[in-house]
Amino acid sequence: MFAKFCLVFALIQLACAQQPFDVLVEFGTNFSTLAIETQNEISELYNFNGEIVREFNRELLLELGRMVPSMREADLSFQQEIAAADGVDDECREYVEELRELFLIFQNWDIQDCAYYAHEELSEDSVNRFLPYAITFLSENTRSISQVVQSFARNNAVSDLDALVFELDGEWEYYQTLAVSFGDFLFDEILAHADVADRVYLDLVECSETALELQIADQEYILSYLDNNCE
Repeated sequence: MFAKFCLVFALIQLACAQQPFDVLVEFGTNFSTLAIETQNEISELYNFNGEIVREFNRELLLELGRMVPSMREADLSFQQEIAAADGVDDECREYVEELRELFLIFQNWDIQDCAYYAHEELSEDSVNRFLPYAITFLSENTRSISQVVQSFARNNAVSDLDALVFELDGEWEYYQTLAVSFGDFLFDEILAHADVADRVYLDLVECSETALELQIADQEYILSYLDNNCE
């Protein structure tokens, strides 16, 4: 294998020393330049995609941040209402407090469910929509850097230079097309995040409102025990 590599390297040196092989050096320069430019553009889109995903997660966190304090405030008022109830003995009041703590577990589960489903849906979109394609483009783009050497290995540059140049022409056209098309494709993938994020956010808002309604219903049920001193 090393002997073959030395032979290829020697052929490249010999080819570059001869005028007809200057075109191969130009191909190598063009492939490298295009690869660097393409990689930079993909990196910019990659960063932009990350910013979009972070912003969507921030919006979900803000909604959860509104939900939790509201439920905590409602629970605090509920405790005060239990403490201020008239005509209730200590045994009943203690039993009502135990009920409250039990229903707090259920209410916490409601919060966790809201957060879980929002995370699962947005996470699936974040991981599977943009990243697989960006990784594929990056991998293919990296391959272009060594395209001239790859083509050298597949062709007899000494006896049939035209075949080598013909192959490189085809590869050059392919990578140019790739460089033009990948940007629009990846950008469309980023824009598609918005539809999913809007749906997930609206689902989270609905889930939050339902959790608050259930908390109120729980509290009304527990307070009914105070009406007749738990009898």
